[in-house]
Amino acid sequence: MKIVVVIPTYNERGNIGRLIGAVHAALAAPDRQVHVLVVDDESPDGTAAEVRACAAQQPGVSLLSGPRSGLGAAYVRGLNHAQAHHAPDVVIQMDADFSHMPSDLPRLLAAIEDGADVAIGSRYLDGNRTPQDWGWRRRLLSRAGNLVARHWLGLAPVRDCTAGFRAWRTPALRQSRFTDVSAQGYVFIVAMLQNAARAGANIREVQVHFPDRTVGASKLGSREIAEFARWALTHGAPAMPRARLAEQQAR
Repeated sequence: MKIVVVIPTYNERGNIGRLIGAVHAALAAPDRQVHVLVVDDESPDGTAAEVRACAAQQPGVSLLSGPRSGLGAAYVRGLNHAQAHHAPDVVIQMDADFSHMPSDLPRLLAAIEDGADVAIGSRYLDGNRTPQDWGWRRRLLSRAGNLVARHWLGLAPVRDCTAGFRAWRTPALRQSRFTDVSAQGYVFIVAMLQNAARAGANIREVQVHFPDRTVGASKLGSREIAEFARWALTHGAPAMPRARLAEQQAR
């Protein structure tokens, strides 16, 4: 099985080296070929240099640099590159800040191997696993975003539609039509999921713990929130068939 893990970065020098090593360790298996593709938005803190140093020390690591144009643009570059140059069976999306734990990767992959087209690392499956020290504003934004995605954008019964921790079978990734998504902020990952759900992808949520970052700063700002609101208003589909969710959720 060929697996490509796509990690967008901006000013993540303090995390990326440790994360690359942890990802490879978590996914290591004789029947797997794992490649970590870091998509860096020309970070001024030396993130790219750290990735190059990792690539020089171990196989299965590469860097794709480009101008900072938003999370969506970074993912389009990375996902296109992954498909064109690595011919993966599975593509994994994850953040660089350790809020997506490498130790959860085997369970995401197990859901794919068990028949899911898309496996989501869910913060809201059987409870709330967001950080205890999140402020009320961030909790409200997360909950409101998921409510909009589930009930206005037609993604129910998926519980965590805004999660960026996902594994995709390559055919389902193509069904997400990510190259056609115009949104550039965090709403990009919601749009991908909506397109895949409309195409009939089998979606499964996997329970994960979601710790807050300890190094660096969050990139979620008012611009991304406003973009999500505008995009939801123009792409709502309350009458759309409910997302196809695998009957047995992975725990």
